[in-house]
Amino acid sequence: MRANFKPVDPDKARRQMLKDFKAFDKEEPGPERAARLATFTRAAHAERQLNMAMHTAALCLHDDPDAPALLLAAYAPDDDHDFEERLRVHADLADLARYVDQPELREHAEEVLRHDAETWLLGSEKTEWHRIMRTLVSVRDRAWADSVRDRAEFG
Repeated sequence: MRANFKPVDPDKARRQMLKDFKAFDKEEPGPERAARLATFTRAAHAERQLNMAMHTAALCLHDDPDAPALLLAAYAPDDDHDFEERLRVHADLADLARYVDQPELREHAEEVLRHDAETWLLGSEKTEWHRIMRTLVSVRDRAWADSVRDRAEFG
């Protein structure tokens, strides 16, 4: 074995995230920290570090003078045309809002989630609806997916 060869450490990213998470406690509350917290919350959520995401979201909402604007901006999907990604991002935001007890944020995320799902269905061929419905079920549940389909189909 070569002396300068380092084995890959799969937990390195998680440890770095934990280090960054702990650093927030040393910072003064304010709008700058709130902006960093919002970005960190989204990254932690994407890595499925839900406890970190919930804690930093609560701190962000406390520090953000225009709450929940920073969290909404952090959870804005990167690609407007990738409906699956948009649905997953808004479902994550709705879940996060439920965890941190923010009904207005949750209602907003649920509205956008339903709108995106209906837009995706209405903009697709009927032959694609089965695949889309499977995605909607995986994002929420069967009853929600059926209600989206019914509203898209019957108005």
